[in-house]
Amino acid sequence: MNPPVLAFNFLPVRFSAEEFEGGLIKFESPEQLADLRAKLADSHVVAKTRTGIACIPVQADTDAHGTPTTFQTRDHRSLTMRLIQEALLRSVLGWGYKLRRRSPPVFVSRLAGRDLLEPSVRGRRQEALGRLHVYPEYRLDGRTIGPSNHPGVIVGVKSRYEIDMTVDELIHQGLDVRGLYVLSEDATSKPDPRMDHHAARRAVGAVDHVDGTDLVLRDAPGATRIPASNAWLESRRETFDDVVRALAGADGARILKELEQKTFDLLGAFGRYEGAVNIASRLGRLGHLQVAGDLSVTIEPPVGSSNGKKVSGTYYQSPTFQFDQAGDKTSRSADRGLDEYGPFDVEFFAKKRPRIAVVTPRAHKGIVETFLSKFLHGISGERTFGLGFIRKYHLSGSDVSLHPFDGATTDADAYREACRRALLSGDIDLAIVITSEAQAHLTGDNSPYLVAKSAFMGQGVPVQDVRIETVRLSKLAYPLNSIALACYAKLGGIPFVIAAPRALTHELVIGIGSAHVKESRLTAPERVVGITTVFSADGNYLLSNTSREADYDDYPRELLRSLTDCIDLIKNRNAWQKGDELRLIFHVFKPLKDIEAAAVKELVERLTQTYAKVEFAFVHVSTEHDWVMFDRASAGVNRGAGGRAKGHYVPERGHAVPIGQRELLVSVGGPMDLKSALHGVPKPLLLKLHRQSTFTDIEYLGRQAFRFTSMSWRNMYPSRIPVTILYSDLIAELLGQLRHVRNWNADVVTTKLRSSRWFL
Repeated sequence: MNPPVLAFNFLPVRFSAEEFEGGLIKFESPEQLADLRAKLADSHVVAKTRTGIACIPVQADTDAHGTPTTFQTRDHRSLTMRLIQEALLRSVLGWGYKLRRRSPPVFVSRLAGRDLLEPSVRGRRQEALGRLHVYPEYRLDGRTIGPSNHPGVIVGVKSRYEIDMTVDELIHQGLDVRGLYVLSEDATSKPDPRMDHHAARRAVGAVDHVDGTDLVLRDAPGATRIPASNAWLESRRETFDDVVRALAGADGARILKELEQKTFDLLGAFGRYEGAVNIASRLGRLGHLQVAGDLSVTIEPPVGSSNGKKVSGTYYQSPTFQFDQAGDKTSRSADRGLDEYGPFDVEFFAKKRPRIAVVTPRAHKGIVETFLSKFLHGISGERTFGLGFIRKYHLSGSDVSLHPFDGATTDADAYREACRRALLSGDIDLAIVITSEAQAHLTGDNSPYLVAKSAFMGQGVPVQDVRIETVRLSKLAYPLNSIALACYAKLGGIPFVIAAPRALTHELVIGIGSAHVKESRLTAPERVVGITTVFSADGNYLLSNTSREADYDDYPRELLRSLTDCIDLIKNRNAWQKGDELRLIFHVFKPLKDIEAAAVKELVERLTQTYAKVEFAFVHVSTEHDWVMFDRASAGVNRGAGGRAKGHYVPERGHAVPIGQRELLVSVGGPMDLKSALHGVPKPLLLKLHRQSTFTDIEYLGRQAFRFTSMSWRNMYPSRIPVTILYSDLIAELLGQLRHVRNWNADVVTTKLRSSRWFL
C-alpha cells in the first residue's frame, strides 16, 4: 500500500499585513448592532467583538466610524475571518452569481454546461424535461485555523435539484401530486436582487387533494389552500426521481442512471478534490483579495494538493476485540472472534435458553418460519452466519412461539392485540416483530412498530423488529448476523468488548445525544436528549448505564441524576477508594454553552470532596460540517475489468489530523466501507474540545472516540460515530417517539429493562 498523501477541501489564506484599521463603538444592545449593520452595509463590515462593535471600512479611502483603532490579525481572528467572508461574498456577486445564503456565501452555478441532467435529456421531451435541473451548489466558509495551522476557507459542494415547473403544469402533464410536499413564495415580501429566487420558496405543506385550480394541504402550519400555479414541488431526491420517471416514460431509468454517474463525478472524493482545486485557481486569479482598507489576502491551493501546504497526520489502528475477562481470547474481527470463542460473557450469561415470541401478520407466516429457522440454526454453506444464533452465542437452545394475526402490516390495533395475546401466553425474554416499510411514516398510536415496542417493553420485554422486506431477501447472511448480535445484547448479553489502555485514573465516558421528534414534517419538533455512560475497568470498555430521555431544557438535571447514580454504582462495584483520581469525558451532540456545563461542574464539586482529583473534558462530536479528507495516493479497491474502482481518493479509516490545539478530524469510513463505486466520499468525524475542559489531550480523546466507533452491538460493522453518541441518539429518538403512544411508561427502561440494550 502506498503511503497516504492527505489533502483537504481547505484553502489557506495569506495576509498582506499583520494589522488593519477601523473604528470601535461601545456595544449597547443587539438593536444597535443591527442598525449599524443596516446603515453601513455598503461601506463597512460591522461585527461584535470582545471589546465592542468593530466597524471596518472596506475601502482604504472610507471614513472611519467610531473610535479609530488598530486591530491585530492574530488577536482578532474571528473578526478577520468575517472580513474574508464578506470579501468572498463580494467576489461571488462579482462573478454574476445570485446567493442562496449570505453568511457563509452559498451559491448555485447555473452557467451553461453545469446542469448535470441536461446532457441526458437533450432532445427528449425538451419542453418538460428541460425544466428539471441538477446544478452544483457551493459554500465558502471561513475558518480561523485549518489542518495547516493557517486561517482559510472550506469549499463545500452539494447537488441542487430543481423543478422549475409549477404544480399546475405538472398536473397537466399527468403527475399525481397527492401526498407530495410543495413550496410557495410569500408574495408580500420584497425580493432582494442579490438573492437566488429559489431561496424565497418555503415548504408550506403536503398535497391532500386537488380542488379545481387549488391545492388543499395537510401538515400546513399556515394556509391550507394555495393556487397550484403558485406552488412548486419540493425537490427532494425521491420526488425529483419520480417526476423524471413520470415525464420521461421509458427513458426515465436510463436518464436517472446517467444522472447518478454525473452526480458522483461532482460529489465523489476525486470530484470534490478537483472542485476545490478549481475554486482555489479561480480565487487565485483574482490576485490579492481586498478585505478591508489596505488589508488584502491571497488564496492558496488546497492543503495537501500538489501545490499546497503539506500536512501530516496520525494513523489509528483498529481496536482489538476481547472475548473473555482474562484477555486471552482476542481477535481483530468481532465476527470471527464470536465464531471462534463465543461471546464475552459466555461463562455467566443467564438466559441460555431464551423464550422468544414472534408476532407477524398471518399472510407472512410461512416465509417468516423459514426466516426464523435460518436465524436460529444458520445458513448452511455460508461462511457468514453459518453457525446461527444458538451456536454462535453458545446457547443451549431456544423456545420460539409464533403469534400470527389477521391484519395488514399497517394495522396498529391488530398489532396491539397480537402483542397482548403473546404476553398472556407465558413468560417472554425477547419479542421479534415483523413490520414493513409501508408503516415507516406512521407515528404514535398509528404506528404498528411503536405500538408493539410499547406493549412489550412496558412489560420488560425487549423487541427486535424485522421488516418483511428483509425477510424476503435472497441473501440473508449479513442481515441475520447483525440481527443476532442486537438480539443477544437486548437479552442482556455482552457480545464483545474492546481493549482500553490501562491508566492510573478511573474513567467514565458519557454520551449525550439528541433527537428531534415530530408528528409530521412541518410541525414544531420536540428536542429530546438521551444519555449513555461507558466506563473502563480491568482494561475493557463496558456499557454501564442508560438514562431516561429528557426534554432539552431539562437535560442538565437528568444528566446530573444519571451521573450520580452511575458513579455510585461503579464506585461500589470497583471498590474505589478515597483519594483515587477520576476522569469524566463527555461526548456531546452540540457545542456546550458555558451555562450548560454548570451541571457537570456541580457534580465535579461534589466529587472533589471524595476523590483527590477530578478532571473532565467536553468533546463535541460532529458529522455536520463541510470538511472533506482526501488521500491522493488511494487508487481505490475492487476495480473490475473495465470497471471503476471503489473509493478512489478516499482515505482508510483511522487517519487523524489536528486542526489547531483543540480540534481533530478522524476518517471513519474507508474505501471498503462504501456501498458501491458510485458512493460519495464519507465525512470525517470532527472532534472539538471545549475551552473549559481540564483534560486537554486531544490525541488521547481522538483515539478513544475512534475505538468507540467499533464498539457498536447494533451490527457487525464499525459505525461512523462513537457508540456514546450513537446509543444516546437511539435512546432519545425511540423514547421520544414512544411518548406519543398511549399508556407508555418511560420508567420501565430504568427498572425492568435496565440490563437490556433495548434501544438497538
